[in-house]
Amino acid sequence: MTRVKVKTYQGLSLFLRTYSTPVTSRAASSTTKAKKPDLFLNPHAWKGLPADQIFQLHQMRKAYMGDAYNPTNEERTAILSTISSLSSNKPALDYSFEIENFKERVMNNTPMKERGKPQKLSNQFVINTGAAPHRERRIENLTRILAYETPLLAKYRQPYQPKSRKEAPIKLTFHSDFTEETSNKNNRVVKLSVELKDLGLNQEQEHKFKILAGGRFRYDTNSFHLKCERYPEAAQNANWLTTTFNRLLSEAKDLSKETFSDIPLDKRHMKIWSSKMDKPVFPESWKRVEDAPEKRHNIVNRLVELKAKVVDIKELQNLAP
Repeated sequence: MTRVKVKTYQGLSLFLRTYSTPVTSRAASSTTKAKKPDLFLNPHAWKGLPADQIFQLHQMRKAYMGDAYNPTNEERTAILSTISSLSSNKPALDYSFEIENFKERVMNNTPMKERGKPQKLSNQFVINTGAAPHRERRIENLTRILAYETPLLAKYRQPYQPKSRKEAPIKLTFHSDFTEETSNKNNRVVKLSVELKDLGLNQEQEHKFKILAGGRFRYDTNSFHLKCERYPEAAQNANWLTTTFNRLLSEAKDLSKETFSDIPLDKRHMKIWSSKMDKPVFPESWKRVEDAPEKRHNIVNRLVELKAKVVDIKELQNLAP
């Protein structure tokens, strides 16, 4: 330590104390700091560190070395030492917190709007392999929406006023067996039904519509039915049904080309429908009692009945006082 006298204005003096260290010691400290390597490049020094820090160092080492990365035995040993801290003997809350914390900070798959927020602790067991986590998270998300967001939609309620049958005469019926395969034969079938009175046709147009519809027209209900399953998706079949029906309706309304007034209606297909719905009844006038088969004597059954009566009589005599 040295004292230096410094002259100032108007004769005032100021003493300054200065400290100095030997040049050799400063050079030695600077060399030691320069030679001290980073922690993520020394896997042998990772042992005993927390699991999250070891995972961070592992990711930093991989990103730093790039294609030249090659795991060492020390790195494997340090990573395997974290198994005890993540074992199932810990409470489920700590385990799920560690997994979520690892996924957010290391895997970096957290959405941008969710980053920086406090961790959401969960008491549910976390499954980190297979398709089960995605399905469970989706169910939990839908449950939260039903519990907290769905009641808020009550302010948007409006009375339902369906359109009249004149404005929307077409009725489409879809089928579903509640499976993920939307293109199977059960889910892709679509049926179209229209009542003739809702189309607003005159008598000539109705006659032409029935002639063009053929077997698709039901005379008992005075309605038109059509089904389609030729395409793999139900929406495609519904589109084909509406397009085909619109073409049929436009042809029925156009009486300039042909009216089919001289062609009678063909109702032979209605016999098939009536046979499916009504069960045949045998007419009473056809019954002939005199032609019924005669009852023959059944000797074996009569002997069994007689034997049963004899046994019953004996039992009653034994029970009588």
